[in-house]
Amino acid sequence: MVAKLKQLSLLAAATFLTFGVLVPAYGSSAHALNQGKEVKKTIAAPSDSQPSFKYNSLGKPDPFRPFINFNAIERPIPTKEPKTPLQRYSLNQFKLVGILIAGRHFAMVEDPEQISYTITEGDQLGNLSGIVEEIRENEIVVAEPYLDIYDQQQIRKITLKLHVEEDQGGKIK
Repeated sequence: MVAKLKQLSLLAAATFLTFGVLVPAYGSSAHALNQGKEVKKTIAAPSDSQPSFKYNSLGKPDPFRPFINFNAIERPIPTKEPKTPLQRYSLNQFKLVGILIAGRHFAMVEDPEQISYTITEGDQLGNLSGIVEEIRENEIVVAEPYLDIYDQQQIRKITLKLHVEEDQGGKIK
């Protein structure tokens, strides 16, 4: 019985600390806690001396949206009308179909219409003014300029890899 009374007193104390009022827990045992004294249930009313704060969001930015528009971080540098057929398509539409290293490095790319072109280092490739920077054994590296979020020109290096076809037995065609 003493243990039960201790539990009830702890429950009443927690209720008092939480809500500021004493709530009778189990009828007659509440009388034992208060030792016959009458309990007044009071709730403190908010005082008028402290002004209540109200946030007016009219005309203000949403605080949960990022300050930077991440969709517009990189912008291509505007170019004029394409001068060559290699500048008609975007870089990801070209397919690298062959590489020849004989003194100078040559690469063969194919556009979406399946027309092949031979390129060397320094040639322009793609509609965003990309320049073939390096031709390696199984890939080419294209340097493509763009504007970052601070309107500073940066260079992005894009690699086109040579896709080697294999037959059913795993041998290179």
